[in-house]
Amino acid sequence: MSSGLPAGYDYGQAVPSSVAQGDTQIPSWIKNVAGWWAAGEISENEFLAGIEYLINNKIILIPFIPCGLPITHSTVDDVTVPEWIKNNAKWWHEDLITDTDFTNGIVYLIAKQIISIDNKKILGDVPLEDIIFSPNWQPDRDNLVFVSSSIFEVYGREGDCILSQDGNSIWQSLMLGLDPSSPGDKYNDIAVWNDPQKSAVVYPFFTYAAYAESGFYDYYGGYCDTCTTTKLVQPYPLYTSSGVGHQALTLLGYTGISDVDIDKDPSILQQFDKIIMLHNEYVTREMFDAITSHPNVLYLYPNALYAEIEVDYVDATITLIRGHGYPEPEIINGFDWEFDNTHPYEFDSNCFDMEIYRINNGWMTTCYPENVFLMPQHNMAIALLKAIKDL
Repeated sequence: MSSGLPAGYDYGQAVPSSVAQGDTQIPSWIKNVAGWWAAGEISENEFLAGIEYLINNKIILIPFIPCGLPITHSTVDDVTVPEWIKNNAKWWHEDLITDTDFTNGIVYLIAKQIISIDNKKILGDVPLEDIIFSPNWQPDRDNLVFVSSSIFEVYGREGDCILSQDGNSIWQSLMLGLDPSSPGDKYNDIAVWNDPQKSAVVYPFFTYAAYAESGFYDYYGGYCDTCTTTKLVQPYPLYTSSGVGHQALTLLGYTGISDVDIDKDPSILQQFDKIIMLHNEYVTREMFDAITSHPNVLYLYPNALYAEIEVDYVDATITLIRGHGYPEPEIINGFDWEFDNTHPYEFDSNCFDMEIYRINNGWMTTCYPENVFLMPQHNMAIALLKAIKDL
C-alpha cells in the first residue's frame, strides 16, 4: 500500500481566507498573464510560471503537490485543460469573478492533475539542509522535491511516481522531516525525547516483503503458484505502507525496532514500557506470542497480527503458513485472534471519526491513519500523536 495522495482533502477550501477577503493582493501582472493565456497570446508554460509565483508566495495554498512531470514546451500540446478554466482566466482578468473563484479553480486542476507544475520550483519554508530526517532513512537531499508542509515537512524523490488504481500519478514513497523554522514548542507535547517511558515502534519488514513483487499478493492474485515463499527484503526499504507513521514516530524520539529483531529475540520487548505496532500484517508465531503477552501495546494500524509466517534467515525468505484465506479459504486470521480488527477499519484512510479503544493488552484504532501524518490540517495529527504519547 503506497503513501499516495492523502484522502479526505477539501480542495475547494485550500485558498487562504486572506485572499477571499481581499487582504492579500495578487499582483496585476498575474492577471495580465491570465488574460493573455486565455486569449492564446502566451503559452501555458508562461501562465504556469505565474501560478508558481502565487504558490511560492502563499497566495495560493496547495495542501499537497501531486507527483508528476512538469509541463514543458514538448508536452504542453498533449495536455487537455478544460475550457472553463480558460474562461475563468478571462473573466478574472476582466474582474467578472473574484480572486477566490479563480484560485480555487487552479487548486482543483493541480489537485486533480489536469495541469502540472514543476514541484522542484515549489519552495519549502526552510532550507533542505536544515531538515532533520528520520534516523532510519537518510535520503539523497539533491534528489528531493518539496511536497507539502504538515506538522512535518514532506518531501518526495524527483520522478518517484506510480499510477494509482484510479489512474492518477502519486508519490511512491515520502520522506518526513522536522521543521526547524517552527517554534521550539511545536513538538514538545508530542515528542518523547525526554519521556521517562521507553517506547518502541515496530517496522514491518515481513509485511513489506509480502507485498513486494513475487510476494504473497502475486500468489493471491493467481499470478504465481510458488509465491507463498518470497524473499525477505533488508535493510530499510522504501517508505511504503505504514512507513510514514514509522518516520513520524522515530523523528519524535520513539525507538525503532523491526519484526526481525523481535522474531530473533522476543525478549527485546521487555526493554520497553510501550510497544507501537504499525501495519504488521505478517508475523511469526514467536512474534505473535511476544506481542500479545506485552502489557502495553498500541495497535496503531488495523490488520496487525493477521497471518502466520515462518522465516528462513539462511535463505532470507519468508513463507506463508496460515491466514488471509490460506491454506483454506475459510481461514481469516491465521492465529484465530479474537481482537483482529481488520474489517472494516483497515479501509478507512480518512480517519475523520477515529477512535482508540481498549483491548486486553493495550489499545486499537478504528481507521488506517497513514495519511493523518501528511495532512496540512495539523490538529488531527497533533491529537493522534499526543494520544500515542499519553497512552
